[in-house]
Amino acid sequence: MIESIQHIIAVVGCQRSGTTLTGQILGAHPKAVLIDEPDGLYPWFHAMAEGRSDAHRLAATMFHRAGAKYRDPRSRFNDREDGRVLSAAISVLVLKAPNLSYDFEKLAALPVPLNIVYPVRDPRAVVASMARLRHIDFVGNQLRHIEERPSVAAELEAERQALADDRKPPWVRYATVWKVKSGLAPRFRQFGLPVHQFRYEDLVQDPDSVVRDLSHCCGLDDSTLLTGFNGVYVGYGPGGTDRTREIDQAVLRNWNACLDAEREADVLSVAGPLARSFGYV
Repeated sequence: MIESIQHIIAVVGCQRSGTTLTGQILGAHPKAVLIDEPDGLYPWFHAMAEGRSDAHRLAATMFHRAGAKYRDPRSRFNDREDGRVLSAAISVLVLKAPNLSYDFEKLAALPVPLNIVYPVRDPRAVVASMARLRHIDFVGNQLRHIEERPSVAAELEAERQALADDRKPPWVRYATVWKVKSGLAPRFRQFGLPVHQFRYEDLVQDPDSVVRDLSHCCGLDDSTLLTGFNGVYVGYGPGGTDRTREIDQAVLRNWNACLDAEREADVLSVAGPLARSFGYV
């Protein structure tokens, strides 16, 4: 399967920071396929990275699930007796994979040219969004991912302890998730991977400019990326995102109702220094 792919784009970063929108824009390109987490991305990725024999079977299952998000799956996949494969027109795999943020070493070892795309978002907006999705265990999930990787856990020991401390209020622990997941770009660069980092707010407010830069960095023709990207898809994506929805600037103005001044101060006490480096607060 990997032999037919000429380029991989991994969309990493913190949940609720625009990774879904970014993945959908890139995955709408006629040469690309978007692979989301529920498609079976992580089992396939780790099987492939470890050279396991079940990687081909997992890829076929992943492509079958991925096809359900496309209005015209036949433009991207072919069905064969041994399972679904990519069509000849597809040369780019877009992995919308926030939890590959910890797997910089495995990503760097892939035998395919790879770009890291890394959206960031105001931590106050991310915390407010996490608070609204109480059915998702953002803290527990990230704590598990960190603890499964001993070298990462050792490097992030202070943050690991903060996430594990259930005496801390949830918004403080959400802010710690943001701090960890939004601050890992230097690790990818240490392994020689090209990283394109941008602010989600800029993507929403000035999509043409941001997508033009994004497509240039990823070696894609930008003329087919943004216009009508939502018309390529059907259904709902991770986090309940309507795949057919256009970019809406209203999403930038809704965090104030969830954070009073005291909670905002708590969030910024955790996330403030990194947030300021991105131009927030």
